Amino acid sequence: MTNFTVFCRMLRILTCPPLGLFVFFPIFFLSVLSASAGGESDSIKQIIASAKQIDRARIFNDFAAKILENKPEQAILHATEALQHARKIKNLREEARALFILAEASYYLDNLKVATGFYLESANIEKKLGGTESEGYINRIGDVGYCYYITDHHLEALKYLQESLVLSIKGGFKSQAASMYSNIGSIYTEWGDYNLGLENNIKALEIDRAIGDPVQISTDLNNIGKIYEQWGKYDEAVIYYKESLDIARSVGNQSMIAIRLNNLGIVYKAWEKYSEALNYFLQTLEIEHSQGKMEKVGRRLSYIAATYLSMEQYDKCLSYLNQASPIVKKEGLGDDLSRLYNTFGRYYLSTGDYVKAVEYFHFSQDYAIKNNLKPMQIGNLQSLAEAYEKSGNPFLALKIMKQFIVLKDSVFTTESDARLTEFQARFESEKMRLDNEMLKKDAELKWNVYLMSGIAAFTLVVILLSIILILRLKARNTKQARFMAEQQSKRLEMELELRNKELTCNAMSIIKRNETVAEMMETLEIAIRNGEPADIVNAVFAKIRNGDRATSWKEFELRFTQVHKDFYEKLNECYPNLSPNERKLCAFLRLNMTTKDIASITHQSVHSINVARTRLRKKINLANSDENLVNFLFNL
Repeated sequence: MTNFTVFCRMLRILTCPPLGLFVFFPIFFLSVLSASAGGESDSIKQIIASAKQIDRARIFNDFAAKILENKPEQAILHATEALQHARKIKNLREEARALFILAEASYYLDNLKVATGFYLESANIEKKLGGTESEGYINRIGDVGYCYYITDHHLEALKYLQESLVLSIKGGFKSQAASMYSNIGSIYTEWGDYNLGLENNIKALEIDRAIGDPVQISTDLNNIGKIYEQWGKYDEAVIYYKESLDIARSVGNQSMIAIRLNNLGIVYKAWEKYSEALNYFLQTLEIEHSQGKMEKVGRRLSYIAATYLSMEQYDKCLSYLNQASPIVKKEGLGDDLSRLYNTFGRYYLSTGDYVKAVEYFHFSQDYAIKNNLKPMQIGNLQSLAEAYEKSGNPFLALKIMKQFIVLKDSVFTTESDARLTEFQARFESEKMRLDNEMLKKDAELKWNVYLMSGIAAFTLVVILLSIILILRLKARNTKQARFMAEQQSKRLEMELELRNKELTCNAMSIIKRNETVAEMMETLEIAIRNGEPADIVNAVFAKIRNGDRATSWKEFELRFTQVHKDFYEKLNECYPNLSPNERKLCAFLRLNMTTKDIASITHQSVHSINVARTRLRKKINLANSDENLVNFLFNL
């Protein structure tokens, strides 16, 4: 097949809507590439040459399906031929199949926008063939929802996933329903709504247990473990991870076993149980090394090195870093390199070699910027400032601290905007649900009106009764609609007030922080210029750090008291012996914040927060109770 022939076939296909030009260029490129490499095999040519016109679309689709995962570029060529033949003879079944194969191949090639378009086209044809309750349509809209989910279009994703879920349950397609529950749960988890994320994943697990698919059961358990891990409930996470690991071992899937072992290592490291973390990381390393997955081997060696660094076993840390370095440089991606160099920097910072620490933090920062790893960039800047300060270079430390503050504030603003967008998405979803209920009520009202009008045609008495009944129904529905509108208006006013308060607090906090930092930095620059002793410079740095902590708490306390006006009064009335730090902890828990987030805000370790929670339970008489501390404070 010549390049010109391929080009002509592409043009003919593109004349059939709704394929657009955004599909043409990637397919044309792959077509030319394949044609220049030899085109179709002789066996395909022979089969197609002898086949009837009606069978050619099916034959091309069969060939495309066989090579879909290993050779997606070639699959696109064959599926494109199948699509052309199917449309020529108006074979909707093969047309839908060809579009599905094109979507899958585009997905494997990470061209998700094109994949989404093909999935939608295939879904529309499946709808024509079997209606909205057909398995083909239900599966395709589920695929569309998943594509939207992994491209972070969560509102669109939720719309398609929920439609697929409802139809799957109605049609008895249990496996599809479980998959939709899992995907919906993932969206709620990313929104920070761990309760709804957990609820949906547990429903997926219940369905898969009923089906009896061990692979899916293990995956569901692993997903639930991840939710508990992000939630900071490490004991619960370990329970689900271990059960998932046991099932993976019974199946004998080494890749699944390695993933489960690695997850256990990560959660134990976050839990500061380093011996257990090392045990699981080393088991993972052994499996991945035997499989020849060198990219993962390098990553695992970096994890082990970071664990030894947390344990302050510096010799072992350096040994594993040196093993990981050549592998990560050869096999790893940008985030792996950034993480590796950051660990090197933290090692040299801990051992007092500040020159090398600075060098490696700069290496890590270069890759973090290239790959847009904002948390890593913030960590590198903070560590660089510390390294410069300890090496006796306060001027550079001050310069890096300025960059750190600017980046941290920008990330805070970005995250606030993201949370606002997610809130808006969920609000719109709820609004759609309420609108649907109103439409149903309106339809019921119309039906009542029609029914009464028909009856009224027979007798005058029935007409009079019907008029009375209609007027009553209208009055009741009008009253109900007015009540719902008033409630919705009040809710919107409250939400607007909360947003305004949050924005005002953010602005005041940033202005005050910048003024304080500017004042301290001016003092520091004068001190450096006048050759003041190092203890004065270090005192200013300590004031910046302490001031940042005090400001963070004041900012939080101001927002909290605005939203929960009566909480502190009830807390002090019921438990007057609580210390200021314990009242702070109550405020954080009242907002359902994770242990990890509380530790970050208060600049304490996760272990310290867990100890503080235990002491708090004793003071409020929950030590011997099974009642959840967060629920108790929420209902106070």
